[in-house]
Amino acid sequence: MMFMILGIGLFLLPILFRLALKLRLGIPILYAVLMLTAFHGWYQAHTALADGIFFALVGLAALSWVVTLLRRLWGVLEDWREERAMAELLAYRVRQARAAGEYAINTEGLW
Repeated sequence: MMFMILGIGLFLLPILFRLALKLRLGIPILYAVLMLTAFHGWYQAHTALADGIFFALVGLAALSWVVTLLRRLWGVLEDWREERAMAELLAYRVRQARAAGEYAINTEGLW
């Protein structure tokens, strides 16, 4: 039973590390591991400072998530505005062609 739990844990560990790196949490995790192992004495002496640094690193990661989300939303909004402008231009050209009695519509420069 113990070997099965250890095997499952070792199987999931790389997956969790990849997920942490995708979420930009690599540096906070490295900091936490170093504070709990290599710098344990310093961490015990300066707990508030060490925790503040850790929370600042996690906060910066969260801020990067927000910036990425806003950039993607801005890109989607720009694409939507561009498509709307092209649709309005096409409708304008259709009205012009109908008023002139033509059956062909100039689609140059639309997409």
